[in-house]
Amino acid sequence: MVVDDDISICELLEEAIMAKGYKPLICNHPEEALATSERETFGLAFVDINLPAMSGLDLATKLKGHDPQREIVFITGFGTFDSAVRAIKIGAYDYLRKPFSINDFNLCLKRFQEREALKEKVRLAEQRYFHLVQNIPLLIYVLRRDLRLDFINDACSEMLGFTPDEAIHIPNWLIDRVCSNDRERIKTLIQSALDPGGTSFSTECRLIRKNGNMIHTILKSIPHFQVDNKVDHLECIMVDITDRVFLEKAVVQREKLKTLGSISAEVAHEIRNPLVSIGGFARRLQKKNPQLTEGAIILNEAQRLEKMLDRIMDYLKPVEISTEECSINEVMNYCVKLLSPAFRMNEIIYHLDLSQGLPTVYADRDMLTQVFINLIRNAINGMEKGGNLFIKTSESDQNLHVDIRNQILQKKAEDPEKLFLPFDEGGESIGLPLSYKLVRNMGGLLSYEHEGDYSLFTVSLPKPVDTKE
Repeated sequence: MVVDDDISICELLEEAIMAKGYKPLICNHPEEALATSERETFGLAFVDINLPAMSGLDLATKLKGHDPQREIVFITGFGTFDSAVRAIKIGAYDYLRKPFSINDFNLCLKRFQEREALKEKVRLAEQRYFHLVQNIPLLIYVLRRDLRLDFINDACSEMLGFTPDEAIHIPNWLIDRVCSNDRERIKTLIQSALDPGGTSFSTECRLIRKNGNMIHTILKSIPHFQVDNKVDHLECIMVDITDRVFLEKAVVQREKLKTLGSISAEVAHEIRNPLVSIGGFARRLQKKNPQLTEGAIILNEAQRLEKMLDRIMDYLKPVEISTEECSINEVMNYCVKLLSPAFRMNEIIYHLDLSQGLPTVYADRDMLTQVFINLIRNAINGMEKGGNLFIKTSESDQNLHVDIRNQILQKKAEDPEKLFLPFDEGGESIGLPLSYKLVRNMGGLLSYEHEGDYSLFTVSLPKPVDTKE
């Protein structure tokens, strides 16, 4: 656009602009320029500072009000310091001083073209950066000193179930998502990184999704530049490692059980031979001296040891599995219905949160039923009357999960891994090691966690592999 009340200037610029392949919009009056601005699109305006009825500076302000991306070149025969200051505030791109030549105009237009090309490069770079940040499978966020979010990418929805807008507008959203056992540690790390001279950190922690499910993550802060030894915000990334954690646990448990199996089989074999001799001599001793109570004690203890060896050998035997397509929600509903008398007898209130649309798994339906019943019975036995039992199904990238969570009466298990060992005294504990064995034979993992006053058992089963090309 060209706005000048001098017709000769307008004609000169019109010819020069057309020679460069552009279509000029020629206006001799500010009102005409404003009207044209509202119906036409243009990126550059040549505006005379001295116009009738309105100054060029005021007109330029209104033209940029219609489109802030427009560039303004002022045409002036004389200039003042005040005009220059106002032109800068308005966002003037360049100026032409009368009288100017075609070469002056061409240089001005070339600078404009170079600037537009640079702006396009910046726009494309920003667009690529934006799409990269939004679509990368990591949670990227920016924290202020008050621990509120300045930014969070779209991965927030998939990883934690919150939209970016929800997360940004909830105070302390990130800290509240951290599992209570990890919260103070994470808060201390973040505040230390925000303090003067603070360093970046990388740590593992557990977070709670919007639906209540727990995920395992790595939290890492990005090294930042400090100005005057001050940090106003902290840029961080978060990686979901839930499947990796379950896989590592499964590998560790399998290796432990392999070692345990080898040792147990050898020990059971070596113990059985002298045990048979001890039992035989105890019977002979009891026949010769019926009144000798020690003989009966030896015989009873030998028989008890034989039963324990039988339990060991039964546990180590392979389990025959008959796999079929199963819905874990259907199996769980069946188990809950089957155990309804036990719920009523113990006045247990159960809460089912079964995620809809879960894929089916290939597993032994009878084994799966036995596992769920064992875990629910174990929870009932560890609760007081009137307690709440929470049962939830969910999925991650590679696994389906069943959480059975209940408030416990006894103190926290000192070594949770012993819960799944089959050789503890007491008949009630055999359900957990048996369940662990059954889940393991179906290719899954049974894990235990202690959360405050609550016990959480999680059954994780692998999703079926899609073999389609």
